[in-house]
Amino acid sequence: MNNAYLGLIRQAQRTFDIDFQVNLEFANINTPELGVYGVDHVKVAEGLGCKAIRVTEPEQLLPAFEEAKKLAAEHRVPVVVEAILERITNISMAGAEIDKVNEWEELATEPGHAPTAIKPLKV
Repeated sequence: MNNAYLGLIRQAQRTFDIDFQVNLEFANINTPELGVYGVDHVKVAEGLGCKAIRVTEPEQLLPAFEEAKKLAAEHRVPVVVEAILERITNISMAGAEIDKVNEWEELATEPGHAPTAIKPLKV
């Protein structure tokens, strides 16, 4: 998940009332299509000998996972699927089981709950 800052660290810190934000927002001159999303995780993964795919739209996820399976089988290496998220997106954290997912904030149920969303929330 690429949301242009170390969101998982920030989320964990907020549990202890530490509201410090570590920013990774910068324009990467080598990957201008990222805008201010800074770190090019696709190039990092490829530099480590993996294959990688970047998705920017939710409907691209399933095809990317299918492509990742094919690439992993063909090249016998790990495949990273980088999902570009809205910068302020908090990511669910889970334990070992799917029913242990910890949502850090209330889920948005109305468009006004996510005023900075790129796309309006469909209700």
